Amino acid sequence: MKGVILAAGLGTRMRPLTHRRPKPLVPVLDRPMVEHIIVGAADAGVTELLIVIGYRGEMVQEVIGHGERFGLRIEYAVQEKPAGTGDATLMAEAFIGGEPFFLSWGDIIVSRRNYARIGRIWRDENPDLLLSLNWVEDPWEGAAVYVEENRVVRIIEKPPKGASTTNYNNAGIFVLPGEVLQAAKETDLSARGERELPDAIQLMLSRGAFVRGAPIEGCWSDVARPAEVIRLNGALLAEPEYPRHAIEAPSAACGADTSCHPPHILGEGVRIGSGSTIGPSAFVLRGAHVGAQCSLTHTLVLPNATVGDGCELEWTVVEEGADVPPGTRAVGTPDAPEFLGAEPEA
Repeated sequence: MKGVILAAGLGTRMRPLTHRRPKPLVPVLDRPMVEHIIVGAADAGVTELLIVIGYRGEMVQEVIGHGERFGLRIEYAVQEKPAGTGDATLMAEAFIGGEPFFLSWGDIIVSRRNYARIGRIWRDENPDLLLSLNWVEDPWEGAAVYVEENRVVRIIEKPPKGASTTNYNNAGIFVLPGEVLQAAKETDLSARGERELPDAIQLMLSRGAFVRGAPIEGCWSDVARPAEVIRLNGALLAEPEYPRHAIEAPSAACGADTSCHPPHILGEGVRIGSGSTIGPSAFVLRGAHVGAQCSLTHTLVLPNATVGDGCELEWTVVEEGADVPPGTRAVGTPDAPEFLGAEPEA
């Protein structure tokens, strides 16, 4: 099966993390988030993959390459200007060749076990379309999906807040027939002047297509804002595949009297000074150094950054390569994390 990842967005809500990198390369569990989707696509049965890129897309190509290390073949298409998910999907028309295909938004991260399950449902039940679902309090920010016995009966894109009588949201992972591309061409542009893929799915639904709804199991995130990256690392480490709720690279080293509290990550080559407290929810990525007598909670330290002695960081993101002076105290909140070493707004 072929697959498509839509990863061309500007990532404006993720700033300042997207000042230096495109959103697909924002790290989750110490690797670019798009890698999680690539590995998942392979689990679902994908052998050939097209990634639709845009903002700083050349960085995605350089980091991801052509798929050899993932066991599949990867190609790229460039969406020059954001024009909606339907428009981005149409860029895959020649690649798809009219066959069914796997598709994921490029900023959706789920528990890995879901991908193989999605592929299995598609092969065993043979629906016309498969739409993944996640449970939310109110689907007003996404697409409200109405389901009867696993069959999707209606999709409402961006419903008014409080208007939905379903808690199911479009989770952003699909298996679609090639015919959905023709349906996308037939849909009207949205109020934003964009062509939206869910509108094409709704059109096929109105014509009698059997759309199978597949609720996501475990963790789901659209990784919309920087604080969500911190929360998501902890949520994924709570999954069964991480029984210690931690990742500690063999080359990471901690000084005397250092304590680490799950969930936490110590990446390759990380150095932690003596007497420091790491976690809960502290994620120190490859090559970063944290000094002595530091306290890090709900904090993400990006690769090759240095945190000086005696720093206290809470709900804080330290940019890649940053040098945090000794004694720095940075305390943010889940809604407004602190940033250290981030580039200013352009």
